[in-house]
Amino acid sequence: MIMTMAPATLLLAIALNLEQGTDSLVARAKEAIRPLVDSAALVQAGYRPLAFGPVRDLTPFQGQHWLTFQGIVANQPVDLLHPTFVMYLPLRDSLIPVGVAYSRRIGGTAAVPTELAGTPTTWHTHVFCRNVPGEGMVLADGVDDCKDRGGTPTPQQIAMVHTWIIANPDGPNAHDNPTLPFIATGLKSPAHPTRDDRLFAVALGESYGAKLPEAHRIDREAQLAGTAQLLMEHRVSLRELVPQLREAEKSGDKARFESLRKKTITSWNALLSTYHALAPTPEIARRLDIELAEITGDAQMHHP
Repeated sequence: MIMTMAPATLLLAIALNLEQGTDSLVARAKEAIRPLVDSAALVQAGYRPLAFGPVRDLTPFQGQHWLTFQGIVANQPVDLLHPTFVMYLPLRDSLIPVGVAYSRRIGGTAAVPTELAGTPTTWHTHVFCRNVPGEGMVLADGVDDCKDRGGTPTPQQIAMVHTWIIANPDGPNAHDNPTLPFIATGLKSPAHPTRDDRLFAVALGESYGAKLPEAHRIDREAQLAGTAQLLMEHRVSLRELVPQLREAEKSGDKARFESLRKKTITSWNALLSTYHALAPTPEIARRLDIELAEITGDAQMHHP
């Protein structure tokens, strides 16, 4: 006799298999990053910090990437114990491991992978994009994003997928992890972050140097132009609010915490206005708004 599963039972079985597969991915990611405890160990293992000019990568919901150029060039099939990227939250003199990323170089029209070691996962892509009006050469979120911005994509793109080794309300293989700014500032992360929680987290990121990619670019331009002090004034205000937020949260003073939270978002909005004013071109200012909308959930990301 052939046994068939009821629809509800079948869905439960699929969900359990996916959960077990994801748990295995996280376990292997933890195993891969465990010996990479500091910059010396990372360099010994062939990793270097991702940087744009003299500025190291550090964003609110992804932390800091270290990558192995040899792994990217070799473009071997994914090895769960040897990720192409490892991700950290740099705090003071320590690197807190938060996740890894696996990558493959693929052609501009090639199909993007849809699984990782047999587990369905959502990958995203990056491509160098030339001659973008008002932006020049940029790292776009895939071929479509490059063309939408009026640029010319390079022949190959990088397909990536993250595996987070710390709790992530968006999922263990999500593109972003909104808990990072809360961890970095010693605040409790909401279990189900809302749009305002994510905006608050972006503001917290500025207190320890985590910025949206386009904000990093505007900051670099402002430093060259001698106008970076205008940005620093807002960041000082944000840094001063963090210990007050921690104290209010620790004491259970919800009213004060909410008041400080609103002040934090107000300070961030003032900083955002300054970014807009200092942006070298309207296109760069507009791109910053797009990045903010994507990270807070106000707009769908370009990533396939």
